[in-house]
Amino acid sequence: MTCPYDSLKATLDVGYSGDGSKISRDFIIPILKKSVSYSRLSGYFSANSLIVTAAGLAGLIQNGGHMKLVVGAHDVNQELSDAYELSETRAKELLEQIGENIAQDLEGLTDLFAKSRLEALAWMLINNRLEIRVAIPKKTYHGRGNGIFHDKMLIFEDTDGCTVTAVGSANETRSAYEVNGESLWLHMSWRPGADAYIQKHKGDFSAIWHNNHSDYIVFSLPEAIKLKLRERFYSPEPPALDPLEWKERIRERIPALLPVARFVNEVASLKGFTHLGLGPVRLYPHQAFAADFVLSRFPYRCLIADEVGLGKTLEAGSIIKRLIDERQVERVLILAPKNVTRQWMEELYTHFGLRFRLFESSPHRRFVDPDYDVIHLGKADSPFSLPGVDCIIMSWHYARRDDVKELLLGADRGFDLVVVDEAHAARKKRIPGRPPEPTKLNDLCMEIGISCPHVLLLTATPVQLRSLEALDLLRILGLGGRWVHEANFERFYEILQKDDEDIEDSEWAFALQMIQSFAVKMLAQEDVEKLIASAIPGQHVDEVVRMMRTGGNIGHVVSLLKSEKILIVPSDMYVQELPYKVTVLRRLIMSFSPLQWYMVRNTRRRLERVGFHFPERKISEEAVELNADHAAILEQLDDYLQNQYAAYEQYLGRDNRGTLGFVRCIYHQRFVSSFSAAYQTVVNRLEFLNGLLNNDTDALLRVAERLFAEEEGDDVDEVDFVEAVREMLGQRNITSMIRTEQQALEHLKTALSPYAPGNVSLDDPKLSKIYEVVSHLVHSEQRKVLVFSKYLDTIGAIHQFFLERGYAREEIALYSGSGGAVYDKTRGCYEKVGKEEVRRALEGNDVNIVLCTDAASEGLNLQAASAIINVDMPWNPAKVEQRIGRIDRLGQTSPCVTVVNTWYPTSIEASMYSALFSRREIYQLVVGPAQDIFSEQLRRAFDENARGARLKQLAEETVEEIGRIKEAATRAEGVFTGVQWDGVSAEDDAVILRTAAFIWTAAPVMGFTVEERDARLYIVGSTRGIPPDLDRWNGASLAAGRANALTPAHPIVQWFVSTLIRMGNKSGKQSAFPASLYVVKDARKIGTLIKIESDGGFPEEVTGSGVVQVMDALLTHAGGDAA
Repeated sequence: MTCPYDSLKATLDVGYSGDGSKISRDFIIPILKKSVSYSRLSGYFSANSLIVTAAGLAGLIQNGGHMKLVVGAHDVNQELSDAYELSETRAKELLEQIGENIAQDLEGLTDLFAKSRLEALAWMLINNRLEIRVAIPKKTYHGRGNGIFHDKMLIFEDTDGCTVTAVGSANETRSAYEVNGESLWLHMSWRPGADAYIQKHKGDFSAIWHNNHSDYIVFSLPEAIKLKLRERFYSPEPPALDPLEWKERIRERIPALLPVARFVNEVASLKGFTHLGLGPVRLYPHQAFAADFVLSRFPYRCLIADEVGLGKTLEAGSIIKRLIDERQVERVLILAPKNVTRQWMEELYTHFGLRFRLFESSPHRRFVDPDYDVIHLGKADSPFSLPGVDCIIMSWHYARRDDVKELLLGADRGFDLVVVDEAHAARKKRIPGRPPEPTKLNDLCMEIGISCPHVLLLTATPVQLRSLEALDLLRILGLGGRWVHEANFERFYEILQKDDEDIEDSEWAFALQMIQSFAVKMLAQEDVEKLIASAIPGQHVDEVVRMMRTGGNIGHVVSLLKSEKILIVPSDMYVQELPYKVTVLRRLIMSFSPLQWYMVRNTRRRLERVGFHFPERKISEEAVELNADHAAILEQLDDYLQNQYAAYEQYLGRDNRGTLGFVRCIYHQRFVSSFSAAYQTVVNRLEFLNGLLNNDTDALLRVAERLFAEEEGDDVDEVDFVEAVREMLGQRNITSMIRTEQQALEHLKTALSPYAPGNVSLDDPKLSKIYEVVSHLVHSEQRKVLVFSKYLDTIGAIHQFFLERGYAREEIALYSGSGGAVYDKTRGCYEKVGKEEVRRALEGNDVNIVLCTDAASEGLNLQAASAIINVDMPWNPAKVEQRIGRIDRLGQTSPCVTVVNTWYPTSIEASMYSALFSRREIYQLVVGPAQDIFSEQLRRAFDENARGARLKQLAEETVEEIGRIKEAATRAEGVFTGVQWDGVSAEDDAVILRTAAFIWTAAPVMGFTVEERDARLYIVGSTRGIPPDLDRWNGASLAAGRANALTPAHPIVQWFVSTLIRMGNKSGKQSAFPASLYVVKDARKIGTLIKIESDGGFPEEVTGSGVVQVMDALLTHAGGDAA
């Protein structure tokens, strides 16, 4: 007789004994690989018994087999023993309670072995390939003592009907399986004399299974266990191997895998590759350059000034991460505009695993961490002195207040590193004809510059047209000596903006004196000599070094170098594209410019020049059509601002009048954003005026905080505003003026009431236009769309409008300063999520639209979208550029991105921005050095209440004025430049490909399957053994610039590495690699790779492409494919 068991006949024994794993390995796993039917009686009903009885099921699954399992519930409590006095129904209920207890035990399982076994059990159960029943001895059931279910029986059958049965003491407890000696005796159908035993075993099992046995009562498996197995352990993909087989495979392959695993663990510590060791984040080359530049000099003080959208936050995050990991800093403070503080917290945690706490001053003083755990502070508690809170994010609007500044500067423990975002706000206020006036933020930052060793300032606009704008920031970073005198600083950069032939010898000499002063006071002699050697021909180096050291012989150096020229490839100028020649003298002076030492600045133009690609922009305008009623509402709002708002302004001082003027501009921008935002603004204004009449400071601050929460105003905050208006309380006629304004606001409130929150008016003209544009982009052009507004009130109105017009909730995600929201179909509601969840949702199949406030324009990577709708237009054009930068960025796969601006046709924003977007070259200046000119002209048009021809005239004048400064801007860009990436890339792509190859090689050995989809690696199948907290990291990106990037420091890569190293250390086996590799680390933990060939030879330092070659050799040794 032949059967599938034939291949086992020579190895099957009549009996097996030893621990359970040995019996499984030698008998159960091999025979199940040949079986299609498996029946088993198990002596225990517990979580552990289910684990033990699942041994070998992976093989049965591969054969398409089925299993019947009977477990014995003999160890029961007295209540169940008395169940015969109740009813069989009551017994079932009590058995379900036992099931609940077992389900709780299953929930707590973390053991890799146990989970893998139960995944096989769950897969068979859910796919109707397994049925489990519970048997209770009748002696127990009828109350005659605690009877024991002694039977331990296993029945195996193959496709030809060959049968093997086994009986004995195969105990199904974990201790018996893993420790105690057990035994089984076998009967095989092809052996003489076995048939009688086999028929007896089959008959007994059948009787128990069908509840016909005289000694047992049989019940179905409790529902709680079924549900728990499905919920906790089910995977659509069945397991291919039993855990014991998986362990054996690992034991066999670990020695070969261990060298490459250890190398992957170290490669990101090597010189030139440290930026790959930050976590699941991969920097672009220019970002890695910026971080390396900052960390190349001590103390770490730098102006990080990359253009909008090029990743300043990532650069700063990578610096913070490395300094914390190297234990160079412990206490870190990040000061940022209020509306982006939460984004800072999320980004640092998501990309770098850094747990910063965000301080919130209202409605309660508290710290919030990335998991939204809260620490409440009492009124007397300083946020800077709380034990255990060392990494803090705080609004600089709050920190610059006098009382808070005093707490910060007087803290018992100072901060090692302070980062200031949007640091251009820390400049002094300069008004023609008046001395420069330090702002509160400037004062704070100057104090920080004195007390804190390491300072990073972040801004996309370090200097616009005047050099003194840069001086304010450089002084914070420590620039001193002759440079702090504004006349010296300004003269130095004015000289450099001249053509070389127009510069007098005396001016060259002055410039040399300035850089000599800088070099002596700020730089080490070694750095000075290196800079000189790189800037001028070798025959002049000694002369210039001597001049720099002594300050003498400057005239001789001028005459020596001014006539000698050198070819320069332009770094980044708006107009100049061809190489040009400058004097060696200019090259030397520029090399020692403080901006070259303190500032790193990369630009889109520079990146394009070295081969990076950005998509083409298609910009269009959609005017909102107004009927007579809508136009009348806008007229009433405008009339209020021009004639009725803050009539008491005459009683204020000059500076405070400016504060009210700033707030008037905010009200205008809210009014033209949407009717819903206008309604809420009117309601808030009424609340503010009531607080003013009642002299209720808390109410005034509460309303003012809401007003300023979404503004980027640098010089005014809620405290300034409240103090300004309280100045004139008590003046004659103030009360009547306020009441007159209240009456006007009540009329506006009535007119706007159809657009109040909760009252979705389908005739809203702007929302109707946005709906029309979005629907065309989504349905006709198949694009995913970001809809931007400055105001949360407007976003809320759009959301409700879209839902009323038929969009499904799951199609729309939300993102604002308070976080994101994605619709959960299973729970039937929106769930609060972070920015990464919003990104994933947009990359998925359901979400086509993300409604965003400007908080999403800061550091949120949403290039799965390829269209943007601007619902309103910020007065700072750089904010518009930040919005567009969410999709017009490196990594965008669409060749063209669409930008649609919607506005009321007669608004000042429509006129000014239409003129701007019609001139592409002018637009580039406006988001750079000329943005203040544009913003000021918008303010001028508003203050004049310009209409019609006058508004058109102002728009034309604005464009002409910007055009006139084009040449000056070009010169300034060439002079006010910092260091920038030189276009030379590291071997990042090669290392990432080999890291992926390591995963492809190691995963099958560890029982996983890997798939690549959309340039992301997914660990698929059952994902057995991956800790639940790593599930969110599945789908690591192979491309730079995308979130959750695959790197050697990626959490899943690190889990693979640590698991293999741990198991390799246990095995003690070695696999000789034909070379010795050593990583020698310095005090900062930066490593140097040393290689010694096995046949002898001198130690060799390995760098760059040599590191990649070593990875290839290690992968080949491991049995994988080198990339």
